[in-house]
Amino acid sequence: MQTFQTGQKSPLAALTPATRLSLSARVTGPAAEYDLILFGLDEAGRLSDDRYMVFYNQPRSPEGALSVQGSGSERVFGLDLAALPAGVRRLSLAVTTDQGDLSQMQAADVTLSADGISLLTYRVTGRELSGEKALMLLDVYFKDVWRVGAVGQGFAGGLDALVRHFGGEVADAPPAPGPAVPTPVSLAKERQRVLLEKAERTQPQLVSLIKTASVSLEKRGLGEARYRVNLVLDISASMYDEYRSGAVQALAERALALATRLDDDGEVEVYLFGIKAHRGGPLSLDNVAGFVDRLGVRLEGGTHYSPVMTLVREDARAARAALPTLVLFITDGGTSNRDAVVRQMTEASREPVFWKFMGIDQGGVDFDFLTKLDDLRGRTVDNADFFCLPSPIRVPDAQLFELLVNELDTWQTAARRQGILR
Repeated sequence: MQTFQTGQKSPLAALTPATRLSLSARVTGPAAEYDLILFGLDEAGRLSDDRYMVFYNQPRSPEGALSVQGSGSERVFGLDLAALPAGVRRLSLAVTTDQGDLSQMQAADVTLSADGISLLTYRVTGRELSGEKALMLLDVYFKDVWRVGAVGQGFAGGLDALVRHFGGEVADAPPAPGPAVPTPVSLAKERQRVLLEKAERTQPQLVSLIKTASVSLEKRGLGEARYRVNLVLDISASMYDEYRSGAVQALAERALALATRLDDDGEVEVYLFGIKAHRGGPLSLDNVAGFVDRLGVRLEGGTHYSPVMTLVREDARAARAALPTLVLFITDGGTSNRDAVVRQMTEASREPVFWKFMGIDQGGVDFDFLTKLDDLRGRTVDNADFFCLPSPIRVPDAQLFELLVNELDTWQTAARRQGILR
């Protein structure tokens, strides 16, 4: 049996071939009762059907693929992955309390089992928390294959905040009577307002993208998060059609939309890589129109990740140390010298940098290495995520932003616990 740490992930097949599983959860602490809830979410991480919120008051999903037994703060959830409808792609186990907060609990212990055999355990103690009233514990999710991941992300707002994070609706309580209290000014929100107003004046075609990006960040509790945003673009010869069609320019605009929500100056630092690595300069609201064409890209005859990763890491260390870096790494193929990339990712796991790898599948491309890199062992924290889209890219913007920020929140939580982030 494996003991998982926060942020650790694994393909389910590495633990068991079974598709019928059980999740046992036990919470100990001073509260009279802790509520344990299993959320059945769609591919975008949304609770699109509230019948898949399984808890004491709704003990079964419609077809019985999800169920719960037990009482009080000790529950056993049954999972039948083969019986789940196609619209349910992520199962997220969480604990909430309305008595104090979860920092007062002794521990939450979760065990994943199949056929009566315990496969993994995961524990979170109250000492790791500070005021949270809800906590995501363990996810079983489908990304190419079924996988399992220890999450450990808390929410100060309790169950309401958790449901909103998953895109559900919570009835608003009437405001309490009393004198109005001035709302403190959020510097992050003010910065975002200024950048949005600038976009409305100078780049109105980006306004919808910026608002869509904001929704995805808010859902993960990152509405006021601050990150440097890097965009790393593959310039190997096989990318010719992506540049010619305008697909790369469209991706650059979406990276900029994220930066207007995350970065103080709303800029994206651009890097190019083929055989060699190159700095492409800053992308901003002032120069976004036709930016990719002006790069004058000369396609190269190879794909080497490691040199450009070195550039990104060097610049991250030399830049504003107080801000972490989100790297959006776009490629249509695998890399040479895989061992060097593995070393880079392992070393970088101790740095405030999160790597989001996006594969463009033009047909017949093997992204097995990036899939393995997503689940690489031996890192201080899980500092990478990978997803793949077919070419031509026609995914709706809302879904693309969900993919681009997926796992950023869980990395942030794990990085703070390890002292990588302040």
